[in-house]
Amino acid sequence: MSVGVRPAPPRLRPLAVYGAVTAFAMIGLQQALYGPAIPQLRAEHGITAAGAAAALSVHFAGAILGVLAMPLARRFGVPDGRFMSWSLVGVAVGCLAFPLAPGWPLALLAAFVAGVGFGGLDGGVNQIFTEVYAEGGHGMLNLLHGCFGVGAVAGPIAIGLLPGYGWSFVGCALLALLAVPALRTASGARSAPTTAAGTPPAPLAARRRLGSLGGMVSLGFLLFFMLHVGLETGAAGWETTHLIATGLSESTAATATSGFWLAFTASRFAVVPLCRHYSARAIVIACTGLTVLAATATLLDGLAPIAYALLGVAVGPLFPTGLAWLAQHRPALTPTVVALSMVGGIALPPAIGLAVNGFGPAAIAWAMIILAVAGLGTVIGLARVRRTGLPVAAPAVEADAPQI
Repeated sequence: MSVGVRPAPPRLRPLAVYGAVTAFAMIGLQQALYGPAIPQLRAEHGITAAGAAAALSVHFAGAILGVLAMPLARRFGVPDGRFMSWSLVGVAVGCLAFPLAPGWPLALLAAFVAGVGFGGLDGGVNQIFTEVYAEGGHGMLNLLHGCFGVGAVAGPIAIGLLPGYGWSFVGCALLALLAVPALRTASGARSAPTTAAGTPPAPLAARRRLGSLGGMVSLGFLLFFMLHVGLETGAAGWETTHLIATGLSESTAATATSGFWLAFTASRFAVVPLCRHYSARAIVIACTGLTVLAATATLLDGLAPIAYALLGVAVGPLFPTGLAWLAQHRPALTPTVVALSMVGGIALPPAIGLAVNGFGPAAIAWAMIILAVAGLGTVIGLARVRRTGLPVAAPAVEADAPQI
């Protein structure tokens, strides 16, 4: 049985690409604002550090809801561009209301609303890009996610330079509103699988085998993204603690953590030209192997700061390039993957914290190694399943948007 896809007409215009890039830089900025704002939030609302950190948890809870809303909106016939516009407005409303809220419960509600918009954009833009650039488009996905990293780096800087955290959230809201006209033109390629005419159906045993392999691939990708995002957030969240334990000062350790994010962002842009010559699968395998090497090097106190920067280089391209690889096999799984990756980012760093409580800061390096090795094993398993003959989804469209 040969499986094809009915091609949809090109739908992603250059204006939509620019809107998506702006929106991703904006949500990177938005996510990065909560942490640096904690001291001012505590002083303004009279809350504990844990209470202030609840803003980020509420943000991600809303984000998961926003991610899962994309496929639901499509079922009801809502155009992609309209859904993206609503998501941008949600971000703008939440970001404007957050600093203006008279009490902490209302501020958390505003963070939740902004999070729903964040998730709608994160899941929606990723879904559209993986559909339009399903074949050989991992350069575009890395460019998109590199812009997210630029926003994330700019967030703490904005908090430090502007007079009060509220102005940073207002700037985020303005960026969201400015992106509405451009992103409103965005639309993915919703193609339905069809059996080629004149091709006899495959034997029942073959269909069952393909179904079993397809299930293995889906579970493998879900596990890979959860492990990868757990490694990313775990390294970023616990690097400073680990480096202080090796003898570095707090300021030096914090600077090294900034280096992780800079390396993380730079690697996404650096890998774009490589996408012309190497498949998404090859880049994911290479970067995942590099995470094992870098994570192992964090065991050496003298090399730990460099090892974490190398880990940032290795981790950076994994999410966008992994989405491109996923689109070749299970494009409809994108919203689920994005949502579950957020769960991994929420659950795994606290698990590392429990290990630190029990075994000390040395457990951080071992946690990085375990996550990296598990990720590499998952990727190797996915590659082996692919070699057994699982069909690859045909590219859905030839888009008229800029190509990398």
